[in-house]
Amino acid sequence: MNNVHLYIKAMKNWIPKEIKEFRTRLNLYQKDFAQKIGVTERYVIYLEKGVRQPSKTLKILLSILEKQENEKGKEIVNHGKRKLS
Repeated sequence: MNNVHLYIKAMKNWIPKEIKEFRTRLNLYQKDFAQKIGVTERYVIYLEKGVRQPSKTLKILLSILEKQENEKGKEIVNHGKRKLS
């Protein structure tokens, strides 16, 4: 089973509030977030207001980006920690 199938199984529903929270966690303006995910700024506004629903492809992309961001966060938290024997 390839990675795409794994993401489809674990993919979130991505409600408007989650999309906005994810964008703000990335510290991006709507315009910059739109460029990152390959849509228009207007589409991001519609997603965050619930006017539009993300496609399955966009849900997969958001899930992949969120996973990468979470892994980055773990690296930062664990950076500099040493095991004491």
